[in-house]
Amino acid sequence: MPKVSVIVPNYNHAPYLRQRIESVLNQTYQDFELILLDDCSTDNSRDILNNYGNQPRVSHCIFNAVNGKSAFQQWQKGVQLAKGEYIWIAESDDWAEPEFLEVLVEKLDTHPSAGLAYCNSSIYKNELLVNDFSAIKSKRFQNNHWSDDYFSKGKDEIQNTLVWECSINNASAVVMRRDILIDVLPHIQSFRYSGDWFCYLRIADLSDIIYVNKRLNNYRDHDNNVSKQAGYNYIVEAFKIYSWLRKLSVWQSTKVVKTAFHAYISNIYSTGLDYNFMRDIKYLLPIDSRLFVLMSIKLRKRKMKNWKNRSLICH
Repeated sequence: MPKVSVIVPNYNHAPYLRQRIESVLNQTYQDFELILLDDCSTDNSRDILNNYGNQPRVSHCIFNAVNGKSAFQQWQKGVQLAKGEYIWIAESDDWAEPEFLEVLVEKLDTHPSAGLAYCNSSIYKNELLVNDFSAIKSKRFQNNHWSDDYFSKGKDEIQNTLVWECSINNASAVVMRRDILIDVLPHIQSFRYSGDWFCYLRIADLSDIIYVNKRLNNYRDHDNNVSKQAGYNYIVEAFKIYSWLRKLSVWQSTKVVKTAFHAYISNIYSTGLDYNFMRDIKYLLPIDSRLFVLMSIKLRKRKMKNWKNRSLICH
């Protein structure tokens, strides 16, 4: 029985597939199975994947007949096939350093209360190294939380970072316990864009979190990233996430969820993109009427403040 199940869910990432798969097969830690999944790609991904189908580490190579339109359905399919104690969702457009599994598996073995371990990621754009997530998050949160390795209580991680945004930046940098993931996955199947954030929040609610400040993952930033195509759908999914957070007993006596929600939603509406508050009512109100009222009050105040500022400028 393999210790780790590595799942590569692919859709139209043929240019990156060989590098991704080779970076898995060349891990210094070799107690794993590799599950290759393709969600009805229209490029030459099938040819590339078939070339690896007979590799000893490859336990499954499966091609969907119809596109599922959600990476999280592929996550669930892969986990249902998996035999390992740990799961690594190795996104098909990223690649890993050779010691990725060796380091994170050792952390999870050492800390059985941890539901996931994740590492820092280098960010590449047009094949050039441009940044890393630790530097970006340190600047955004104005602290040194990601400057060193840490072990954190899951609920502390929620309150300090995950309530504000998906601070675990991409799935390729994470190794999760399969038994916890099985319980969490059904709750993210209605998501298309923010299911990873909701997944990490629910895991953190149930367990502890480990971070390693080594750049063991390489994230490819390009125009085909699914998150860049989300548009207005981020509103609905963020609303569902904050509705769940608000109802957690640990948060009912604090203001952190309301504050974080206001900051997140107001920031989205201030972008000027495809967001229309009046149109969104019919989608958001049925999810959580109390949270909707909090949002509408905040947005009205923000709109009035902006209107007053414009008036002062005009006169």
